[in-house]
Amino acid sequence: MNFVLVPFKTFKNAKTRLRKDLSDLDTEYIVKIMLEDVLEQVSKSKIAEKKFILTADEEAIKIAKKLNIEILKEKNQISESSSVDKASSFLKKEGASGVLRLPGDIPLVTASDIESILEVGIKKKSSVLVPSESKTGTNAFYKYPPDVISSSFGANSFNKHVESFKKQKIKYEVLEVKNIGLDIDSLEDLKKLKSSMNKCKTIECIKTLNLLPQEHRVLP
Repeated sequence: MNFVLVPFKTFKNAKTRLRKDLSDLDTEYIVKIMLEDVLEQVSKSKIAEKKFILTADEEAIKIAKKLNIEILKEKNQISESSSVDKASSFLKKEGASGVLRLPGDIPLVTASDIESILEVGIKKKSSVLVPSESKTGTNAFYKYPPDVISSSFGANSFNKHVESFKKQKIKYEVLEVKNIGLDIDSLEDLKKLKSSMNKCKTIECIKTLNLLPQEHRVLP
C-alpha cells in the first residue's frame, strides 16, 4: 500500500522568515490556507490508500478531519526529519510499502501531481525525489520502502538525499514537478505565487493582502 504523509509544525511556529515581512496574523492566515490547499489535493488522490497529517497542532487537526485526512498526533517535535522518519517507520508497520512526504507549503500542488509521483515510484519500485525550484530543497519525497534512508530536510536537503542514496547504492528517481517546485518561505515566494496563472485558494488569499514589508507600508 502507498500512503501520503504531510508533516506540519504548528501555526505559531510556522514560517519565521515570512514573519520578518508580514504580521503574525497575516502569516498564520496564509499558512492555514496553504495547508488547506495541500490537504484538499491530497484527499483527492486515488492511488494513495491512506493519507495522513503529522502534527501536534489542534487547529491543523481540525482542518485535516474535515477533509477526511487521518491523524498522526505528535507529542514532541524535534525536527521534521526525525518526525518523518519516525512516522514512516510506524506506517511501514501499518502496511505501507511506500510513503510520500509532502510539505504543507506547496499550494500549487494538484492531485494529478501527487499521482504522477506515486506512479513513477510504483512503476520503478523506487524512491522518488522532487526538488525545489532552486534544486537545493526536497519538496516531495516518496520513500520506498518507508525507511529506505534517513531524511535530511533543511538546507541543501536535495543533495544530501542524493548523496545518501548514492553512498548506500540504493536506486532512486528524480522527478521535476513545476507545481511542487515552489514552496512558500519568503515574501518573494509569495510574489511569485501571486503572479502564477494557476488557481488555488492561497493565491486568492494573498491578492487580498498587502504584501509590502510592514516598514514600507503607507498609512492612511
